[in-house]
Amino acid sequence: MPNLTLITLTPPSLPVSYCPLNYQNLANDIIGGTQAVFNSTIGNSFFNFGPTFPSINNRIYPWLDENGQWWIFDQGFWVYKNPVAANGYDRRIFVGTTTDLLSYDGGDGTAVATTTTGPMWMVDTSFDARFPVGVGAFAASGSVAVLGTATSTSIVGEDQHTLTVPEIPAHTHNFFPLVTADANNGGANGVQYGTTANVATSSTGGGVAHNNLPPFYGVYFIKRTIRVYYTK
Repeated sequence: MPNLTLITLTPPSLPVSYCPLNYQNLANDIIGGTQAVFNSTIGNSFFNFGPTFPSINNRIYPWLDENGQWWIFDQGFWVYKNPVAANGYDRRIFVGTTTDLLSYDGGDGTAVATTTTGPMWMVDTSFDARFPVGVGAFAASGSVAVLGTATSTSIVGEDQHTLTVPEIPAHTHNFFPLVTADANNGGANGVQYGTTANVATSSTGGGVAHNNLPPFYGVYFIKRTIRVYYTK
């Protein structure tokens, strides 16, 4: 088992004339004003606890809110780091609008990101109209690299494709020519002998590119901005 940490709670000093409105008010004031000292690897430290902002005089101490989150006061804000690294490698799928994205995961609704303001996430435009594919090798088309948009054999995806002559399946056509007997060319009884010819059949088909898309559902792929901290 881990070693236990000794914590000493120090209640607030309430004014002599203090008169709570009710027991809940009294409990809130006591808990909200309580400080603690505990032993840790960095020595004894005081901290604030409660659902409301610590007083100005106590901003030098960390604040543990009612949700169990630690905050510190820095550059005019109570802040803590987003657990996903800013400008990191993580990607998420998002199905809201780009306006929704501005306030997603603690964003403040504005469009320009700094370390403490703006959106936490932004659209990764490298995924626009692209399917993600696992890194590896296609059996017939070559390998896919990280961030690659073509295989090692320069094959790329297409949303539509027009078949070339080599891509048309090998096939034959039955052809029944009409001939006229010609006695001067060895013909007899309406049948022509001893001649060969290349005869073109009539053409059909329009050569229009065919759709190459599997069924899909439109989403945004998003990545972290440069913003580092949640703020209050």
